[in-house]
Amino acid sequence: MSQNGPEKPNPPPTTRRIIKGPAATGRPTATGTHAAAPTKTGASTVVKKSGDPPSTRVKAHTQKHPPVKPEDLHGEVEVVSSGAEEDATRVRSRVRGDHEGGPAPRGLGLRQKIMIAMASVTIVTSILIFVVVYVKAVGQLSDEIDSKGYAMARLLQSVDPEVWLAAMHEDDAVRYERLTNLMKGFDDSWSESAAQQFFQANPAFKDEHESLYRGGLGEGRRKTAIEFFRRMIEKRKERWPAAQQRAIDDAFKACTSNAEWLRGLNMLVDPFGEVKPLRAGTCGKCKKHVAGADKCPACASPVTPYALASGEVVQMSVVDVTRGEGDASVAAGEAGKITRSGNRDVGGGFKVADGYVTDTRVPIRQYQLDQGPIETRAGPVKLRYFVLLSLTKIEDARSSLVWTIFLPILLAVCVGLAIAWWISERISEPVRILMDDINAVSAGDLDHKTQSHSSDEIGQLAVTFNRMTQALKAAHNQELEAKALEHELNIASEIQANLVPKKMLKLPGYDISAYYRPSKEVGGDYYDFIEIDDQHNGIIVADVSGKGVPGSLVMSMARAFIRMEAERTRNNSPSSTLKHANRMLAADIKKGMFVTAMYCILNRESGELAISSAGHNPMVLWRAATGEIELINPKGIALGFDKGPVFERTVAEEKTQLQVGDRIVLYTDGTVEAMNERNEEYGDKRFFGLVQQLATRDSNQFLNLVVKSLDEHKGSAPQHDDMTIVTLRYTGGGAQG
Repeated sequence: MSQNGPEKPNPPPTTRRIIKGPAATGRPTATGTHAAAPTKTGASTVVKKSGDPPSTRVKAHTQKHPPVKPEDLHGEVEVVSSGAEEDATRVRSRVRGDHEGGPAPRGLGLRQKIMIAMASVTIVTSILIFVVVYVKAVGQLSDEIDSKGYAMARLLQSVDPEVWLAAMHEDDAVRYERLTNLMKGFDDSWSESAAQQFFQANPAFKDEHESLYRGGLGEGRRKTAIEFFRRMIEKRKERWPAAQQRAIDDAFKACTSNAEWLRGLNMLVDPFGEVKPLRAGTCGKCKKHVAGADKCPACASPVTPYALASGEVVQMSVVDVTRGEGDASVAAGEAGKITRSGNRDVGGGFKVADGYVTDTRVPIRQYQLDQGPIETRAGPVKLRYFVLLSLTKIEDARSSLVWTIFLPILLAVCVGLAIAWWISERISEPVRILMDDINAVSAGDLDHKTQSHSSDEIGQLAVTFNRMTQALKAAHNQELEAKALEHELNIASEIQANLVPKKMLKLPGYDISAYYRPSKEVGGDYYDFIEIDDQHNGIIVADVSGKGVPGSLVMSMARAFIRMEAERTRNNSPSSTLKHANRMLAADIKKGMFVTAMYCILNRESGELAISSAGHNPMVLWRAATGEIELINPKGIALGFDKGPVFERTVAEEKTQLQVGDRIVLYTDGTVEAMNERNEEYGDKRFFGLVQQLATRDSNQFLNLVVKSLDEHKGSAPQHDDMTIVTLRYTGGGAQG
């Protein structure tokens, strides 16, 4: 009972309320899952939750439903069997929270933890710096290589496609055709047959003509070709009249000034003349810069183009896609066979693939750029440009970066460890001294004092420690007194436990079970089964105002008076028994204390139930026939309020007939007033609904599931009042009256 003082003795009227709802059939839904049922008949069973005070639960003899396994329970509910006497001490120790085992093993010291923490921060930071710098540097190198590859591919694309087609496909017949077209620009009489006749008659001109195609790149190729044409004219015009010679000279002079004629000349003798950036380089002998020439104009030594001299360009080539891959023409360098992984599209018409030169294993990156279709003299064509750059510099840079970054980081880690050791030494030494002092006190020397070795928090802790030892010494004396009181409370708890029925009432045709859990070491609730005669049995649930030892003493008195009156007089009237017990209790009870009780006498042959209430919670009656709940609450005031007249005029008696399947539930207010962390009560309505849902279960499972629901609602909140529940289900034994 949650009251700290007496209630007003206004007698409540006799009521019987009916709560309508669906019959409680099938599996319950109030708690979500089934609770565990006891597995031994006749053994006392405790259903408890970690942190709750000890509880007592007596198992009934019936078990209609299959037992539910303990693992089906949620939370920290465990089932502890205390049926065997040899286990009693161990069970009580477990309920109190005592555990076997020595002190916990000592872990890492403060110094080690500080060093590990600082070293971890240093190492993790160093690794992050290393990764960021390394990735950034390698990324920049890769971006630089990519920019060169894209620029070179676009440079190849900027060259007139006719140049590439001429370099890839033109043979001697085409070159003779180009020569004829150029000659016709100033000599209408020139033809292919005339050319053959001229070269047959002048073999030196034929050899010079063929050398023009093998001359390679160079600015001087066009001047040499013009001079070659001029000397051919001089040789041919010896047979012509003077007027015709002057006309041809004028026409030749006009052609050498015509851009279209000069472009045709370049296509004949210098098709790669427009790729001047690729031809810029350094003289191998005098080391001078040479632009657009194969040989140095100063010393006639070969010129190495910058693109090839840098070592980055492995190969540049152009492919006429319309005529097959086999028509590739190398524009600069020669790489040999390439092994590469699949192309990836990077946008802008480019595809990039990484690989290596098969023979030399030099890592390369290939840049591919497609162009077309393009209208040319030979018709529409599609060209594909390739630039292969070496990644050797990136690989070398990666190796260099690893050591360049790693060595400073390694030095930083070493310095960090040294600093961590020094700091840990400064911090841990005062703590170690204080720890020795604490060990001395923990060994029992409560007069020991420590000395402050610093002015920081550790020094303040030392001062506080000295104050603590003084308080600890005083607390030690109080502990001795508390142990004596605890011993007395344990004795009182054992005495009270012995007052609870050791055996469950077993009646043919009835399924009975009970649950009791005090909120403190000793409680003010109790329940009892009283055998009145061969046909009648009494069932009582009572609640004393207050808790602890006073409530336990009053409960013991009330139990003794009620049991003595019932057994002495064999009285079958619950109201008469309560009246006689009230006279004895009111004379001895402390002012302000009282006892509420619900006392029922069962006629086990007929199933008739006589009920009286001394200001107690109503009895819950579930009717199997209708699935409805009736609340039976005869009027009456609490025991101990009045010594006789008022109580005897107020207390009433009511009878009801149990039918097969009906269930009654007697309980104390600590059940429905169970509170959670938010101070929310479980509530009558929820409790009645749960009874209605679980009513068809056997009494053991019924109580397990009810208690589980109450514990789930309570959560980690402390139990604020004693909890008692007694339930009886009429299963059909005995004759119906």
